[in-house]
Amino acid sequence: MTEENKKPLNLGAMARQLRIPATWLRSEAEAGRIPHLRAGSVLLFDPEVVERIVFDRVRESPKRTEEVPRGQ
Repeated sequence: MTEENKKPLNLGAMARQLRIPATWLRSEAEAGRIPHLRAGSVLLFDPEVVERIVFDRVRESPKRTEEVPRGQ
């Protein structure tokens, strides 16, 4: 891991890195489902921790598409 990845990221930077909407990340953080630090009005995130949480959720979530039977 590079030194750059160890720095906390603000909301916009974290959302861009994960390619997710900042509004979703903010709502998850404010609901207590994503760990963060609040510095005044700024939300700060540990990229390593947030990536692990988000990617674990994706792996655990049910598949969004259902397989369509062939020949029908």
